[in-house]
Amino acid sequence: MIGVTTEVINILGVTALLIAFLLLTESYMHSLINLIAFQSLLIAGILGIIGWERASPELIILAGITVAFRTLLIPWILQRNIRNERIWRNREVKTTHHAIVIGLILAVTAYFLYVPVYRITGNWNGVIAFILLFLSMLVIVGRRNAMAQIIGYISEENSLLYLAAMMTSMPLILEFGILLDMIAFVLLAVIIGAEKRYGPLEVEELVG
Repeated sequence: MIGVTTEVINILGVTALLIAFLLLTESYMHSLINLIAFQSLLIAGILGIIGWERASPELIILAGITVAFRTLLIPWILQRNIRNERIWRNREVKTTHHAIVIGLILAVTAYFLYVPVYRITGNWNGVIAFILLFLSMLVIVGRRNAMAQIIGYISEENSLLYLAAMMTSMPLILEFGILLDMIAFVLLAVIIGAEKRYGPLEVEELVG
């Protein structure tokens, strides 16, 4: 990739990374949904730029799917669900006060874990996506509410596609992205169905 394109991608990637830190600390569901929609839009921009640069229709289509599903449709479903449930108007999603510190430690750890990957591939382009992958895992692990964990899953999906696009010309990346979106829809349908019946659920209530 040419220098200007790489700089634009890196700026979008760093912004997506900053949003991951906000996802760790945000306490209200409606704000989490807006943040994940914006992060998905940034990832769609990255995929679209890489697809244009490589003349890859698969990546360009995947960028469009990312906008349609993870930027528009899934956030709309989530926002509609919390508007319909009166309890969400004042309900906080529990998070830890130390989440930002843990996130910074994990980001530094991920950076050093990427060094062996660089030595093998000679490619630093994936380091931001690699760090984002670890932070997205922390979003999932650090949340106890099932709906908030869906946000973490979407962020994880964003980071996986970002990493795949930066590291390799993965031939099945479009199919991989569609599969992840289908999994997200199934999880979302199960959680929304359960919450309509029982109210907002913690993770332990889904597995217990």
